[in-house]
Amino acid sequence: MVDSLGLTWVAATAFGLLLAVSVSHAAGDSASGALQVGAQRFALKHVFAVLEPDMLAGKDKEKITVFLSDQPVPEDLRKASDAWRFWAEEQARAGAVHGVIVAIEQDTGTWKRGQVLSRRGLMMYTETVSSAGASNFRFERASSPAEQIAGKVSMKEPMSGFDESDGPWRVEAEFRCTVIHPPAVSGVLTGAAAQNSPQYKAVVAFLQACRKKDIDAILKTVDPGSGEALKQMVSANSKESTLGMLAEMAGETLTFKLNKVTMRGDSAEVELAGSEPGSETVQTLRVVVHNGEWKIAQ
Repeated sequence: MVDSLGLTWVAATAFGLLLAVSVSHAAGDSASGALQVGAQRFALKHVFAVLEPDMLAGKDKEKITVFLSDQPVPEDLRKASDAWRFWAEEQARAGAVHGVIVAIEQDTGTWKRGQVLSRRGLMMYTETVSSAGASNFRFERASSPAEQIAGKVSMKEPMSGFDESDGPWRVEAEFRCTVIHPPAVSGVLTGAAAQNSPQYKAVVAFLQACRKKDIDAILKTVDPGSGEALKQMVSANSKESTLGMLAEMAGETLTFKLNKVTMRGDSAEVELAGSEPGSETVQTLRVVVHNGEWKIAQ
């Protein structure tokens, strides 16, 4: 089963048009293998890995997201945020980067889903099987230091392409990589403390500015990197269409309830939940301190 990656409004507002040129690698990182898409074959020479919440597996579950590619993730983006993913999508649309994102469940060490880079961006893939032995996706973990992940990913059979023009795809690669962790939690705010926090107020200011389609106000609520990316997004898609998209998404999210604010020093995650009874929708926005004020960031 393959579907287009449904980027949430958080992805849209993170302004994934960031450009970066500097590149480096953590000591010991290595990758070798290939991604075959139809008649095209791409050498996978680079790897990047990050520990992330696994929203699809349940509350408090984590996954190790491994990105195997023919071009390296820029140094500026090699951190525990969505910035690298937005960069990868934009580069994929331009045909500048090819690769596959592999989501490995932290507690079971299994690989069931991820995304493949394509001219349409990040295309989600997944499978549902009755037993581990029936899975087309295989991850063989190798021994490594605690701060790393190492092993081999392979597939029994090629997987159907996203449409007839793509053709089937298949990946086989070995890698070893340091896993980037988010900064340690320095505090968690809930209830009135969260509602009155400058972190939550920064999120509300951003959403209200988006709903009003006020680009000058939006730029005042985001950090410089996100501001530059927004300007590029407007340039690429037109001011009217970009602000219309942000207004629609912000209007919906303003109806969400605040769950908590997770502090990580000079950054924080503001978690919002859908207000409809029984809703399992959760949105998380990242904010950082810039010149003494909290701003939306990638």
